[in-house]
Amino acid sequence: MIPSPEQVHVAVRRYAESDPTGWGTGLSPEGAWLALGAACLEVLQGELDPRALLPPHPTRRRMPPKTLVIWCAANVFTAPLEWVAQFLVLGSRVVLKAPTGAEAPLRALVEAFEGLPVELVEAPHQQAWGLLAQADAVLAFGSDRAMTELAGRIPPTTARSLHGHRASVAVVQGHDAALAEALALDAALHDGAGCMSPAAVFCLGDAGALAENLADAMAHMQRRVPRGAVHPSIGPAWRRRTGLARILGDCLEGDGWAVPLLPDYRAEPATLPRMLPVHPIETLDDLEVLRGWPLSTCATDLDALRSIASLGFCRICAPGTMQRPPLGRPHDGVDVINALCRQISLERS
Repeated sequence: MIPSPEQVHVAVRRYAESDPTGWGTGLSPEGAWLALGAACLEVLQGELDPRALLPPHPTRRRMPPKTLVIWCAANVFTAPLEWVAQFLVLGSRVVLKAPTGAEAPLRALVEAFEGLPVELVEAPHQQAWGLLAQADAVLAFGSDRAMTELAGRIPPTTARSLHGHRASVAVVQGHDAALAEALALDAALHDGAGCMSPAAVFCLGDAGALAENLADAMAHMQRRVPRGAVHPSIGPAWRRRTGLARILGDCLEGDGWAVPLLPDYRAEPATLPRMLPVHPIETLDDLEVLRGWPLSTCATDLDALRSIASLGFCRICAPGTMQRPPLGRPHDGVDVINALCRQISLERS
């Protein structure tokens, strides 16, 4: 029997009540609770009516996969939740392939969804390729290299939606405290991991004032939701960016956070945990520095959506919602549900 939206909501609430502090996410206890709560809330507030997810069409039938394999990444532990919820109400059996060393969040998810067709496979990649032959569709997240390898293992006729590295930024004109607090939240969720976390803020207004307010907001966020443990390998990149900012602009830095103020040509498409660079720009034409970036999300307070979208962004949202995408949206510009359904043309007279 296909689970109802109400049954899925009950399972999501159970997941939201699970204690994530022992899951080894790399986040602080406060950070883990914040990330879990944000992800569950988006699902609970979203639309899970199957007729809304797959609206009826007079001459076309879209058949959800009987078995969907979700190949999970380790950087954003909540990422599979929205897809599990949506495909369950469409009637799919969902098999989660856990990332090695990051199985605990998925164990908790499967436990919360007990009684519903959600399964977990814990095995190294090399021992899990057989899953792909059993799948009607594959949804995967990870590095570009991992997605390339995975694509070569999926049978040619199997539907797939594979998502590698993407970069996200904010483009703003304001500099007030409320905007800074929203951007600090975007940077704090998952400690900057994930393709929707801001790698940079481009400011058309008073970039210095924004940097100062952002520093205050980042410091406040660090006190409320401390940054998790940082791997020693992050140190050299952190010191390089902050040192460069002190030479070329300015750097506001505290315990567990940094706001480098740098020229736009020094923007980089990679995030560091709780570092949010600010880049002054004079016009939107200066955003040409983003050409060639694998773009995901842009948070903005501007109305120039067409100009921003033309750069290649897949999603445009308000500051403060970058890492809280709504249910049912395209992901990386892909209508994932349609991409993973079998399309049947009904042409009977």
